[in-house]
Amino acid sequence: MSTLLRALQFFRPERARIAGVLALMLAGIGANLLKPWPVAAVVDSLNFIGDPHQPGLKSILFSAWPFAVCLLVVTLVQGGLNALQNYFAIAIGLRGLRRVRNEIFDKLQRLSLRFHQGRNTGDLIHRAAWDTFSFQTLFQQGMMTTASAVLSFVLMVVVMARLNGRLTLVALATVPLLVLVIRAFSRRMTEQGATAQQADSQVTSLVQQSITALPLVQSYTREEHEAALFGTHTEQAQERRLAQHGWEVAYWCAVTAVLGLGAAGILWLGADQVLQGKLTIGELLVFLTYLGQFYEPLNQLSHVGATVSNASVGAKRVFEILDTPEEVKDALDARSVLRAACSVSQQPAVSARNPEHATRNTPDALELKGELSFASVTFRYADDREILRGVSFTLAAGQSAAIIGPSGVGKTTLLNLVPRFFDPTGGSIQLDGAELRSLRVRELRAHVAIVLQEPILLPTSIAENIAYGRPGATRAEIESAAKAANAHVFIEKLPQKYDSIVGDGAARLSVGERQRLNLARAFLKDAPILLLDEPTSALDAESEALVVESLQRLMRGRTTLIVAHRLSTIRNLDKIIVMDDGRVSEAGTHAELVAKGGYYARVVSGQIALD
Repeated sequence: MSTLLRALQFFRPERARIAGVLALMLAGIGANLLKPWPVAAVVDSLNFIGDPHQPGLKSILFSAWPFAVCLLVVTLVQGGLNALQNYFAIAIGLRGLRRVRNEIFDKLQRLSLRFHQGRNTGDLIHRAAWDTFSFQTLFQQGMMTTASAVLSFVLMVVVMARLNGRLTLVALATVPLLVLVIRAFSRRMTEQGATAQQADSQVTSLVQQSITALPLVQSYTREEHEAALFGTHTEQAQERRLAQHGWEVAYWCAVTAVLGLGAAGILWLGADQVLQGKLTIGELLVFLTYLGQFYEPLNQLSHVGATVSNASVGAKRVFEILDTPEEVKDALDARSVLRAACSVSQQPAVSARNPEHATRNTPDALELKGELSFASVTFRYADDREILRGVSFTLAAGQSAAIIGPSGVGKTTLLNLVPRFFDPTGGSIQLDGAELRSLRVRELRAHVAIVLQEPILLPTSIAENIAYGRPGATRAEIESAAKAANAHVFIEKLPQKYDSIVGDGAARLSVGERQRLNLARAFLKDAPILLLDEPTSALDAESEALVVESLQRLMRGRTTLIVAHRLSTIRNLDKIIVMDDGRVSEAGTHAELVAKGGYYARVVSGQIALD
């Protein structure tokens, strides 16, 4: 019940519309209750045929036309009211679904990389795309159908009691049996629903995984193996979903048996009362009509139990994400970040969606110059694997440093700490003397540009991809950034040039071309802090030369941390930081480290290859 009530909170903004739907519902139920009476009046009139003191058949039939018209009008009105009620209820349900999806998407955007790296992507997609439908189901079935059934049931009981109290009591005697059936089956249906939802989520995850790994699968001719594995998962999903529906079928059979028992008893007693003259045939007809309608709300309520139980499982899976605490967020007294001196005329843009995060010249604002300092920084993941161990170093504003070392020593993790994708588990990271946790996250990230090893392009135009960090940039500014990144020439050769669509399913670009678009994006953002994660590792010699030339231009005047494995990229940097087993083992300039004869010297001499 708590899940249902919480899910319905997403529909609170629709209170006025819901009240309107309930009014339409009540009017429709009232019209439905009127439908049997014109028929009953005609039937009772026909019952007197042959009585010399009553009107003849022709007279009765002639006088029946107003009742026929009345029945037609009531039926049309009821149909119109029900149609409007259903349309508006569906519209409200879809608006609530939109709110849930917006909130879960926003939550997924705010959760740290630690959360996403520990989760299955396919499962998250399933929760955001499919489990959210549970909220619409809980509203339309858990609330609206329940309200309709309860109102119909109560009003019918009142009218039936006025017709014949004894028969009404017999009908009501089935209600406790229905409640027992619902309670007996509800827990098992919920458990089976949860198991089936998880199995479906695993199928979604496997599809996403297989598409991502398709080049690997095809190159190793493992298609049959993957198909067999997928078949195993779909078979498990089928069995678990069938088990869920098996319990639902058994539940509905038990409900049908209870309702059938009540209907048989009422028909027998009702016929006896007609024979005794306690009921007219018309009144019995009205009662039997209500009887069919009387059990419909109970039948709806019995089905609602199964539907709500199943939908609650999906809602709980969504709430698991919404209830996940945000690891990285602003402190209550977080400081603004201002750029003390810019090499270009425009500050990095901050999204207008959240104006409260826009840079403001407050008295305690940090005037960012770019000095970056790590002091005894440690970091571990949720499984207690310690990645960084007491890392300490300082970069003056505008200095550049390469981070090198064997694979798995925490180089990329160290980069991710600067824009607060993670927060360290120990020690501190300071920017111009201010602890990163004391700064507003969005404003900190607005002053950091990142170029990853694997270029990321969105399925939109080249111009929009370059301007992703500065949506208001002019075409001249976008082209200038592309020229600085050595991307302008190949862009001009494309059919639609800067309006060409790239990304999945669109124009195909080489890895080098994609990386130069990423560099153009960083040029346009013009952030004072630059993070580069092996930006040349996947490039051929020609592309690498163009990218390295662009990198040297991009790093000029910026505080730069670069994870690199090619000496051509790092030998001329201000500082080289060597990491081993999560610690800084040596640090200095190229000449200083060569003179020490340590790890870096062995790399330069060719004894060790950089990872």
